[in-house]
Amino acid sequence: MKQSKTILTTALVLAGLFAASQTQAAAVTFNFSSSNAWTKSDLIFNSGSDSVTVGGFRGGNDTSVSSTRSFIGANSAGLVVCSGGNSNTGDSATSCSGDEHTIDNNGSDEDVKFTFSQEVTLLSATFKYWDGKGSSTSNMDDFSLFVGTTPRFTDQTIVTGSSEGTATFNFTTVGGDLTDSVFYIGARGDGDTFKLYSLTVEIPAVPEPSTYLLMLSGLGLLGWKFGRKSMNA
Repeated sequence: MKQSKTILTTALVLAGLFAASQTQAAAVTFNFSSSNAWTKSDLIFNSGSDSVTVGGFRGGNDTSVSSTRSFIGANSAGLVVCSGGNSNTGDSATSCSGDEHTIDNNGSDEDVKFTFSQEVTLLSATFKYWDGKGSSTSNMDDFSLFVGTTPRFTDQTIVTGSSEGTATFNFTTVGGDLTDSVFYIGARGDGDTFKLYSLTVEIPAVPEPSTYLLMLSGLGLLGWKFGRKSMNA
């Protein structure tokens, strides 16, 4: 009888630990190809039960993120930022009529800020309307990335090639720590322009409540078993 209880207790604990070890992080893609008018407020995009808050900013540089709110919107090609059209003042939505309707550095550098409710790891980003501007790598459109407020890079080529279109950048190719709850993706330097169509991140998985219940049941039985042994001693 005692041996059976010991076997049952051990099995419950091992089953719980195994179930927890099988809980894996999930890759989640946020698609920004929707219809959102110009706004200086945040936009919220959902993917299943997960969400990300998105805002537009302008005025950063190679070592600091943009600090001033700018207009952000979205269309069928993804996220776009407006620094105020030809005047680059950004004082009214009507001034965006002269903007390039992209994330660019025309007049001022532009950033999109992504805020998650928990730490995530960047996996990939898909861009549209990027401009190859010839066959030379030095002429390709680049984008900037800040992990939190720390610059990761400010001149990463989206993709080599001379055609405009859709391009997906895999963040695993650059390595390093790409895990945080806040990211900035934007345009720096001269003549960079693109729209951000989607962003894929890895979100840590939360074990099911049944997993914790299984583990607690096993640990409870172990505690009861050793408590009995201590009393009998």
